Amino acid sequence: MKEAKKLAELTPKIMNAFHDLGRHHPSGAKLSMRQYQTLIILKASGSLTLSQLCKKLNLAPSTGTELVNRMITAGYIQKEHEQPDQRQVLLSVSPKGLELMEKRKEETTDMFSKFLSKLSSDEDRKNFVSCFEQIWNLLRSHQPKNSE
Repeated sequence: MKEAKKLAELTPKIMNAFHDLGRHHPSGAKLSMRQYQTLIILKASGSLTLSQLCKKLNLAPSTGTELVNRMITAGYIQKEHEQPDQRQVLLSVSPKGLELMEKRKEETTDMFSKFLSKLSSDEDRKNFVSCFEQIWNLLRSHQPKNSE
């Protein structure tokens, strides 16, 4: 499909452009992209079992276990036992993880503010934001209702 090929060509260019905008990790907290994805997925889901999280991240259970254990040790994820089956463990973002995500959001806001200020017109700024809104609306409208 011609459109898919174009998107595959544009995606790395767009990702590189965002990296060039100079966003850095907050307060020395360095997360891998996979760790940050984990926080995003857990926050959006509320809580997940390890197997549900591994499925969403497309990870083998052993790899997911290592990832989660490192993030629990760092204090970014917490475990809770589901009632009434105490064997079932739910993972969620800890207060420290939420704080880190908020710092990332602030940094991303600053990054976009700097970028948008360089655009020459209000119309360009509105178009840039509108493109993101359109992408989100399309993605959201075509997501499966239960995306586990």
